[in-house]
Amino acid sequence: MGIFDFLKKKKEERHYDPTNITVRDLGKGYIFEYGIETWTVTALFEYDWGDNYFTREFVIKNGTTEKFLHIEDDGGLVVTLSEKVKLRKLGEDVCDYMESNQKPPKKINYKGVTYYLDEKSPGYSKEIDAANWEELVAYNYLDEEEEKILSIEQYDNEEFEVSKGIIIKEIEISNILPVADKY
Repeated sequence: MGIFDFLKKKKEERHYDPTNITVRDLGKGYIFEYGIETWTVTALFEYDWGDNYFTREFVIKNGTTEKFLHIEDDGGLVVTLSEKVKLRKLGEDVCDYMESNQKPPKKINYKGVTYYLDEKSPGYSKEIDAANWEELVAYNYLDEEEEKILSIEQYDNEEFEVSKGIIIKEIEISNILPVADKY
């Protein structure tokens, strides 16, 4: 092994063009700007929806606030920025539907916005560093203008993760900096 072989190895492992890093290239530890704030990717989850279709979700923090950046590329890139919501905040009717394993409600009213069921998707998820996948069913709701999203993920029979957010444009994520190479 030559003295500069370690540089070649690091260069081969890069999955992005360092002169043109996009939201598709994000990884754990990356830093970027959204709005007027700087965010750090603290965790990365991958979702497998079957038929070789995958999406990614990044846990991001700007110091005190934690949000989720979800990337979906199914013929066109869809980027959503969301935050956790407790299931009980969606109201008793929604809780009853979800906990009784009935069909999900066709619409949900939350904080003055009506969300309509867009899709129900069974799949698997895992943190990128984890070995095992977890089975889930995701219920995605959109508002009338398709600008706001409400998502309910059901794991097992009684474990739910709820988030609400907005659909943003890829160009709103800027100044992406990867993790510094360690030698």
